[in-house]
Amino acid sequence: MLDNTFQTVLVRMMASFGLIAMACNPGGNDTAGVTDGATSTSTDTSETGTPTATEPTGTPTSPTDGSVSGTESSTTTGEPTSTTEGETQPVDPTDGTSTTDSTATTEGTTTTDGTSTTTDGTSTTTSDGTSTTTGSTSDSSSTTNEPPDCVPTEDVELTCDLIDNDCDGEIDDVDAGADGICDCLSIGILGNTGYAPSANFEAWLEAQGSAVTRTLLAGNPGAVTPALLANYDLLIIDRIERQLSPEEAAAIEAFVKEDGRGVITLIGYNFDNQNPAPERDRANTVLAPFGLAYQGGYFGDGVTPTFDQNHPISMGIIDVNFAGGIAPADTGNQGTSEVFATYQGTNAGLAHQTAGQGGRVIVWGDEWITFDSDWIGYADVQDFWVNMFAWAKPKDFCGQPM
Repeated sequence: MLDNTFQTVLVRMMASFGLIAMACNPGGNDTAGVTDGATSTSTDTSETGTPTATEPTGTPTSPTDGSVSGTESSTTTGEPTSTTEGETQPVDPTDGTSTTDSTATTEGTTTTDGTSTTTDGTSTTTSDGTSTTTGSTSDSSSTTNEPPDCVPTEDVELTCDLIDNDCDGEIDDVDAGADGICDCLSIGILGNTGYAPSANFEAWLEAQGSAVTRTLLAGNPGAVTPALLANYDLLIIDRIERQLSPEEAAAIEAFVKEDGRGVITLIGYNFDNQNPAPERDRANTVLAPFGLAYQGGYFGDGVTPTFDQNHPISMGIIDVNFAGGIAPADTGNQGTSEVFATYQGTNAGLAHQTAGQGGRVIVWGDEWITFDSDWIGYADVQDFWVNMFAWAKPKDFCGQPM
């Protein structure tokens, strides 16, 4: 009995010495059983105190304190963590950036080891440092498959329909006769003709393809309305035999300032026994809303004005008649006015651009450019009208004015 007891004590002492020797092993550390991030799970499964170590699992976890107890389980539970340079940082389990098995998934972000993803792809970094990308990818450039803003329906503009059919950026730029006048212009003439025939002028306008309509004002009160003016791109003020009402003048003002259209005024008809006041006052009811006016008496008798060769209206114009006209002036400074023709220091022609995005007004000091005689006897009358139409027409119609 004593021998058996002694043997039992001896065996237990030898076992104890063995445990002490293992603990003092200089090659060991207090994270025994954990290598290269593998998880070691030790459980106190024996009542005798002899620890039993489980095999390392294939999926490592991030240790919470850098050590594993030899007598307690090292499996980490609870809130997942992410390890960067030996430090443990808590990770929000709801943001999808890290899992408890050291696999980080990001969308449009950069992981702690520098792995980045595309804007709509997913990059996954595993424990061995490799990464895979799933989903669609894109680079920094992008293209769109949006249809072009304009689809050509005509190689050369042929149709007057307020559409840029040839997609050249110009609406209704039809000029079949190549005469410089847009065939699609709709021109309204207010008032009667002068004392001399002007059939050539109106016939020429219509021959260019322009629609021309004359409206007489004598005995026709209230004839100038927004509805009437809506039919026109350009308005020519010929011999008006009465003053405009405030409502009619306001309609022309809106036609230019709000609708961006053009007006050309003429004067010098001299139907009042050499008294310029009546026709001057009538014409000024048209011009007053723009701060413009005819001033003074008749001047020039069959003379040729001097044209400013730098202005688009008068560029290339030399031979045009001026007979008994009245000088135009800017009296209101409501926009930008430029004198493009003079005779002996007196204004013969004034070009006015209304403020903002409004239209334009040309104030010509005579009326002879409408007469058949001038179409025959002066070389530049037709070109002068071409220049005036090009400058005064709506800016977004049939090309940009110079």
